[in-house]
Amino acid sequence: MKTKSPPLFLQRRFWPMWVALSFGTFSDNVLRQALLIGVPYGVIPAPNFGRPDNAMPFIGALLPLAIMLFSPLSGQLADKYETSMMFRRTKFVEILLMITAAAAFMSGAGALAIAMLFAMGAQSAFFSPVRTSAMPKYLAIDELVRGNGLCNAGLYSFILIGYMVGGSLIVREDGRLLVGVVLVSASTIGWLASLKALRAAANDPDLRIDFNWFAQIGRMTGFVRSSRGVAPPLFGVAVFFLLSTAVTVITPLYARDSLNADAFVATALNGLFAIGAGVGAIFAAGLAKGRSGLGYSAASVFGAGVFALLIAALTPSIAAAEGEKLSTIALFTTAPGLLLVVLFIATSALMGVYIAPLQAAVQRRAPAQVRARIMAAGVFTNAIFAIPGSLSTLAITNTGADPALAFYGVAAAMLAISALMLHRRRTLPAGLHDEMLGEPAGR
Repeated sequence: MKTKSPPLFLQRRFWPMWVALSFGTFSDNVLRQALLIGVPYGVIPAPNFGRPDNAMPFIGALLPLAIMLFSPLSGQLADKYETSMMFRRTKFVEILLMITAAAAFMSGAGALAIAMLFAMGAQSAFFSPVRTSAMPKYLAIDELVRGNGLCNAGLYSFILIGYMVGGSLIVREDGRLLVGVVLVSASTIGWLASLKALRAAANDPDLRIDFNWFAQIGRMTGFVRSSRGVAPPLFGVAVFFLLSTAVTVITPLYARDSLNADAFVATALNGLFAIGAGVGAIFAAGLAKGRSGLGYSAASVFGAGVFALLIAALTPSIAAAEGEKLSTIALFTTAPGLLLVVLFIATSALMGVYIAPLQAAVQRRAPAQVRARIMAAGVFTNAIFAIPGSLSTLAITNTGADPALAFYGVAAAMLAISALMLHRRRTLPAGLHDEMLGEPAGR
């Protein structure tokens, strides 16, 4: 009698990678949120800035900047060296960085703590292509959508937990010590998990490392262009980062100016966005058995666009009257408030469904020998798209327009993406290239 295999989540070919990703994400967001709260409230000094508030845009740009700078090198290393060794080394470096960050927090060295956020962005740039290019080695073809859904669920959940832990601990009397302990503990858990990662052969062990940043950007672009079917889902993922960044940045202004809500409502809405994305990622993990799941992507981004339209259109009827404030109690206990909660969760959940099949498509279609460099190109592109996603809010802040209008723009973008995906489905000779998955080619 054949023994039934345990669920994918519990198998050694998956869980070490998931734990390493989730706790690394948690560490990043504890550190980032501790700085974003600690600097303006005077808990962490920022001596190199005239006013503490001037440090905030700089802090927000550090992670994508580090990713953009180091992705061209990280993709090469991930292709050249054996996967489990790269997991262990990148996670061990994370421990060293978090020990340094903890020392900076406890000693009040604000500049060093901010520098460690940049260093963690660099570490993430090296870890990400190792992890994403390893998934086709560890998982069968028809497991990639499920694997990406589970990884995304961990990612969004630990972003939210890190956001809450970092922001709440740093304002305590012993907050700097507690943040330091959490950072070191979380990074250690991630490293211990990486020790259990299975060996997986290097993609291109004979690759010669090139440190010319511009040349490598050109090569990565060439790999994406020459690999059949890779560019559309890669840019589809990047658009997700553009839209999600725009929504998370505009939400505090939307809560304050469009809803007449207090600051706690803004935090709650961003939390709902993360929760919804996690729910959608879990749902995506159960879809697409034997299929690419790209049809679900097109349908889900269409649904997300409809819900975003409803958020914008219904905001005036949900907002508190002039001179009053919408509280978190009203948000979760009144019919209009609960409607907004449902719309936020539904929009982000559908976007969580949208992204997982696209990530799987890139991994599945990328040629094995250059897979990690294509994954690094994706990380680079995500960082580039996140920047205009954040800056797009200037169209609201510099004009005095109602922030709710931003949701009309987000909805239009989502509906356009859905229309493009459906058009490709009808016009490409092979449909969406690989709608029905063949037999797994091996692990």
